[in-house]
Amino acid sequence: MKKLILAMLFVAFWGTNSFSQEAVFVTSVEGIKEYSLPNGMKILLIPDAAQSNVIVNIVYGVGSRHEGYGESGMAHLLEHMLFKRSSKFTDIKKTIADKGAQANGTTYYDRTNYYEILPATDENLKWALDMESDRMITSAILQSDLDKEFSVVRNEFEIGENDPSGVLSERILSTAYLWHNYGKSTIGSKEDIERVPASRLKVFYQKYYQPNNATLIIGGKFDEKKTLSWIKEYFAPIPKSKNEIEKTYTVEPAQDGERFVELKRNGDLQYIGMAYHTPSYSDKEYAANNALISILTNNPSGILYKTLVETKLSTNVYGYTLTLKDPAFSYFACEIAKDKDINTVQKAFLETMNNVPKMTFTEDDLKRAKNELLKQFENTYNKTLNLSVAMTEFIGAGDWRLFFIDRDNIEALTVADIQNAAKKYYLQSNRTWGRFIPEATSERTKVNDTKDIAALVNGYKGKTMEANTNTFEASVANIIKSTEEGKLASGGKYALLEKPAKGNKIEARILLRMGDEKSLSQKSMIANLTANILKLGTKTRTKKDINDQLDQYKINLSVVGSVDGLYVRISTDKANLNNALNLVQDILRNPSFDATEFEKLKLETKSGLESNRNEPQAVATQELTKMTSLYPKTHPYYSKTIDESLATLDKITIEDLKIFYANFYGGSNSISSFVGGIDKDAIKKFLSSTFDNWNPKIAYKRIPTQYFDVKSTDKTMQINDKTNAILFGKINLNVGKKNPDYPALEMANELLGGGAFLSSRIPQRLRETEGLSYGAGSYIQANAIDPTSEWGIYAFYNPTMKDKLTTALNEEIQKAISKGFTKEEFESSLKSWLQNRQTMLGTDEFLVRELRENMDSGQTFKDYEDFETKIKNLDVQKVNTALVKYFDPKKLVIVQAGDFVKK
Repeated sequence: MKKLILAMLFVAFWGTNSFSQEAVFVTSVEGIKEYSLPNGMKILLIPDAAQSNVIVNIVYGVGSRHEGYGESGMAHLLEHMLFKRSSKFTDIKKTIADKGAQANGTTYYDRTNYYEILPATDENLKWALDMESDRMITSAILQSDLDKEFSVVRNEFEIGENDPSGVLSERILSTAYLWHNYGKSTIGSKEDIERVPASRLKVFYQKYYQPNNATLIIGGKFDEKKTLSWIKEYFAPIPKSKNEIEKTYTVEPAQDGERFVELKRNGDLQYIGMAYHTPSYSDKEYAANNALISILTNNPSGILYKTLVETKLSTNVYGYTLTLKDPAFSYFACEIAKDKDINTVQKAFLETMNNVPKMTFTEDDLKRAKNELLKQFENTYNKTLNLSVAMTEFIGAGDWRLFFIDRDNIEALTVADIQNAAKKYYLQSNRTWGRFIPEATSERTKVNDTKDIAALVNGYKGKTMEANTNTFEASVANIIKSTEEGKLASGGKYALLEKPAKGNKIEARILLRMGDEKSLSQKSMIANLTANILKLGTKTRTKKDINDQLDQYKINLSVVGSVDGLYVRISTDKANLNNALNLVQDILRNPSFDATEFEKLKLETKSGLESNRNEPQAVATQELTKMTSLYPKTHPYYSKTIDESLATLDKITIEDLKIFYANFYGGSNSISSFVGGIDKDAIKKFLSSTFDNWNPKIAYKRIPTQYFDVKSTDKTMQINDKTNAILFGKINLNVGKKNPDYPALEMANELLGGGAFLSSRIPQRLRETEGLSYGAGSYIQANAIDPTSEWGIYAFYNPTMKDKLTTALNEEIQKAISKGFTKEEFESSLKSWLQNRQTMLGTDEFLVRELRENMDSGQTFKDYEDFETKIKNLDVQKVNTALVKYFDPKKLVIVQAGDFVKK
């Protein structure tokens, strides 16, 4: 009894002492506030009243850079294990799924993070804080869980091994770095992943998962005072680690000569890549190097783009540098068609890069690069949920304020800074690509050591910002009330939803419906190419002009076409809205159909098609579509093989695109939606001037989808030298969204394989229980008008596990059909499904898409609410009945693709 009393007194004293520890304000920069707890944990608050969601993101200062001998991949493997169980949360994935949260964990060189996005309620925020604080120090890390999870991670490793360009970059980096862990892939060695014991993983966990090695980020809509009190409640009692987490000290020596690596594997494209040692994110010269990369690779003004793509030597060229704490690298690569001479491309690529130190850059080059980089900053900063996740990288690089310091450095860039970066870092002796050349004397590049980041950011205040306190209730009633719908003189429809958004961001979607079944016969490729050429030049703007203005005015624009219509996606802000609308109008109404750009477009399209010949996912998708979608060749929805597509592509001329545009494009069947900090008058003026008095020669008539009664088939497709395999399956269903049974089908899929965060039966069996697949599940897609839909299944796996995986998958489907789901399963899944629907209402991207789709199908947000009501009125018996009635294994078509011969 005496011992019990003493123990209770100790707990009471320790708990009281810990809970009295207040969060201390540290600094504030441009709306982001930093606090700290006495145990060393940092806190960032990023409030956004315009949001209806809240995000909790916790970042730990551990990544693959911190792994020792035999520990490669340990940081990433540990990330997987933290979704298993802790003292209070015995099934973390199920807990996340039950909440309907959007959640993930990621690992990279310098950091690991975990986040959850939920509707902004006190209950949700407290739940996320409770869960993250508990798994910070009480995760079980059991050998039994590790025995299942290591094969899942191995499967993730094998998926990456299927990508030749990705493997090439890994080989180049491992050659470029002799000692520093930036040369090792974050996912690690397959052998280490398979052999590491749970006991060693737990030591790694206990070392790095500590409050004094963590930064907690809360973003979105929340009460700051209450949030700080909850953070204190959940995290302050966790003691600071007794042992200091030592800093890494390995410094990569200056490279002493050009290095080369060659990779030979199955594939359909050729690649050349090269890496240079360049500055860390905290180095002032990082901004100059990043701008130089833009100048070299920009499409279409980049020097490498002009040398390799415009000359048709390559189909694509790109370059990047990463946000890293220690001296980093810049990577460049290009794609080359299989029938091209790689030596010719190699010569042009290397000669261009050899000339970089001698190049002269202009103010126009600098302006274009700065516009591109500053647009990236604005796009990140003005989307709070994205910013809260992006902070992970800046924290990993040393401090979150580096994000703003880098912005300042970009704004202050001069041409001289670019010239200096070119001369300093782009020496042949500092390059790793594929060849070793001995030299009696050679120049050396010494990249600056990591700066004293604490001194660098000390007292930094950033720019003055205007607070945004406007709120928006993410409810169906308020969305309907706040949306203005209208019709143009041409017949086009529009919906305008003005609501607060950080930075007055605006999301817009435009759809041009066109043609009919007869007129669009065998024109799918032409429809696609016609859409793709629109951004490549107008009668008043070159491709270069368009790209420059997209960056200058901070516009993200995509234009995609099919026989279903032209889909335009716009992301901008209120200050640049008129510029965006003028640009979109010019692209839609005045395309130039430039012959040179057309030839490059054809070459790029051909390359994309050929790259899929030996890609298991592409092969399986194409074959499954051919087996289940039985439209005749003359039908617009006919699915071509790669060979058929290549043959069609070869015959298409630029005149075909001009004729298609003249016959089918017009505004009489336009559907437009705008959401965010919009200017309604400006948008209405744009819609009228763009779509009125613009009529297609061929009238639009909707092409109905068809149901095809297909019997069960199981097909295996052998693809040599691919370490990952894919299984795709599908059942055609003769029901649409209007069918009374569809709500039950939606929930049947949710329970069987489509549930949130791996919570449903198929991923639970294939991934969580048996560790057979990195990703497995099911989906259902239904037409809003026609009585057609499809139920599909998928799984990624090691080819040697084919029989075991197929057996497990079939058993789960048969078990569900024969025994049904339980009431508890249904109620848990229903709660999660409803919560996720509420989360979606808080995202502008979803709202703008839903508004457009509603107008297209003749629905409203009231239908969205009515569908939820139908789901709520279900019971488990109705769901089980629908499952048995429609998910008939005798109609399940399965295609598997991979290397099933190689052992």
